[in-house]
Parts: sequence; structure tokens; C-alpha cells
Amino acid sequence: MTTTNSYLDVARDYADGVRVLFSPAAASTRERGEPGATPPATLAAQAEKLAPLSSLLTAEAEKNLLTAADPDLRAQASTQLLAKALTDLTVSAHLLQAALDEEEGNSGSARGARERSISDAGSTEELLQIVVGEAQSNARQERGITTPTDVAHARVALSQTIEDTLALISQRTSKSGQSALAGLFGIGLGQVGQAAGLLGQNIAQVFGQAQKLSSLYSLFRDFAFKAYESIIALLGPTVAKFAGQQVLNWIAEVKEAKFFGNLLEKLYETQKMQTALNSLVNDSQADTQKFVAAIESVEKLSQVCERQIALVDKLLKGIKYLGAVPVAVLPYGALLLATIYVGICGYVVFNGADYVDADRVRFLNRVPGVRQVVEANLVIA
Repeated sequence: MTTTNSYLDVARDYADGVRVLFSPAAASTRERGEPGATPPATLAAQAEKLAPLSSLLTAEAEKNLLTAADPDLRAQASTQLLAKALTDLTVSAHLLQAALDEEEGNSGSARGARERSISDAGSTEELLQIVVGEAQSNARQERGITTPTDVAHARVALSQTIEDTLALISQRTSKSGQSALAGLFGIGLGQVGQAAGLLGQNIAQVFGQAQKLSSLYSLFRDFAFKAYESIIALLGPTVAKFAGQQVLNWIAEVKEAKFFGNLLEKLYETQKMQTALNSLVNDSQADTQKFVAAIESVEKLSQVCERQIALVDKLLKGIKYLGAVPVAVLPYGALLLATIYVGICGYVVFNGADYVDADRVRFLNRVPGVRQVVEANLVIA
């Protein structure tokens, strides 16, 4: 528990720092009493305090939680890192808008407030709850699902659960991977090849300094890089190197993003797996309790993976603004965007493969997937 407590201590400090950053200034700047914007110097000081906590939190999750003995802890760590990447990205966008407002003399204006809507405090609080590890909901109880009371009904329920879960993971992963590839095709294959080669490196050093070096602009860049670092932590340095080449291979094979689903079925072989597991379900002599345990375990995999992919989808939407940032503010912005797209694409495919236990894609091994949990419960020695 020591490593978990160490992560939680940093996570709580990080969350508190983010909340402070998004808290409006007490002084009103408008007649209707709306809160004013935090002064640029104060905002920069707050972000400077938050930056080392962000790096430390990523390191804690990567070194301790993602390698923990408990697979539930590893799965939760992946979700937490995704939420942290999105939080860092939101902080980055908030700092960029503040820097633009300061430069244009619009600090505290209604226009600035509208443009900072990407940094909505409500959604940020939801992310922070994930980062600090709030209690997970029980989807089975919430949906009022009835637990089978005999083997015959349990066989039918488990077969349906397996089918639904494999389909959900495959379809959601395909959609997210397709979105990432579409982003890469939009950037251009020349940049994508360079981005794939950079995956896993310290891109803050590779990209160099911007022309505009004001504190807020520098901090905007810093937190954009921290979002990237959280994504790389999800892969791990070794897997990240393979991910870059794999994404290039997928691009060469599919030619167009819309065909990514066909490639994913080849990689995951879910139809083949479903057939094999259905045979096991029909032939197993396990008791009702074992069947129910298998059903609940598979449903839990579906719930956790769906939650992770939902965060991935938000990341894919959130990172798009980086491509429009002026070169003077963010050198090689398109390349940074491409590098993040490559990392997300590799992660979402490898993670989905982990959840379905795909034989052909075994880069991550953080959770017992669908096949493993079914076999663990139904195969009798």
C-alpha cells in the first residue's frame, strides 16, 4: 500500500493545484459582479508550482501503479493517467488563452472567458476525481441486471456478455483509432513518419524554444508536453518505440482511416475468440457460482475499457487546438500534434488488445482480458 499512498499524496496536491489555477480572482471586474480573471503574474506563479507536481504524478503512476501486482490497480492507473493527460491539456489551453489575453490587453474580458470555456471547471473537477481515484460505479447494479441462479441461464448470460464485450471493445477501439489516423492523414505522412520516430523521446528538448518566451506562453508549452508525457507513460518507453513503427505499418496497410476497422478485426480476431469461448461455455462443468463470477469479471472489463476509451476520445478532440497555435508560440506544433496522435493510436489499439487477449498484439499485459477471466473461472483442473 505504500506505493499507492505515495501516488495519492501527490495526486491530491496536484488536484489542489489545478483547482487553485482555475479559481477566479475574488475581485469583480464587471458591473454584474462576475469574478475577474486571475492576474497574469499570479496565474504564472500558480502554474509554476503545479508543473513539478504534474511530472512527479506521472512518474509515480508509471513506476509504481502501472507495474503493481494487482491488475485492478494497474487498470485504474491507466484510467488515471488518461484523465491526467486531459487535465494537463486543459491547463495548457487555459494558460495559452491567458497569455493571448495578456498580450492583447483583454484580460478578464467576456471574450476571454468564452474562449476559455475549454477549461470549464466542472469538467476539470470530474477529471480530478478520476486522478485521485474516486470509487468506481457498479454498472451491473445500476442497470438492474439479474444474476443467473442456475447453470443453464448462466451459460446463456455469459455467452451474451462475451459477445457484447468483445464487440464493444472492438468497435470503440476502432472508432478511436480511426479518429487518430484521420488526424494523422490530415497532418501529412511526412510529418507522421518523423513523429513516429520521436515517440518516447523528450520532445520538449527536441523541439527547442519558442520565439515568445513570456512566462504564460512557456508554461502553456510545458503543460502541452506534460500531456504528451502522460500518454507515453501509458505505453512505457519500450512499447512506445514499437508503437511508432506499428502505426506507420497500419497506415501503410489501410491507406484510408475508414478502413481501420477491418485491420483491427485481423489484429484482434474477435470472431475466432468468441467461437472458442462459446465452446468452452457450453462444455464447462463449472458450477453456477463460477459462471456468475465470469460474467461479472467480463462486465467489469467492458466497463473499465469503455471508460478509458471515452477519455481517449476526449483527448483526441482536445488536442486539435495545438495544430492552430502560431509557430512563434509553439514551434513544430503540427509535429507535436502528430506525435500525440501516434501515441494515442498505439495505446488505444494495444490497450484494446490487452482487454480481449488478442494473440497477435501483445505489447501490453496489464489486465487479465476476456479470454483469461473466462478460462480462469470455467476450466476445471
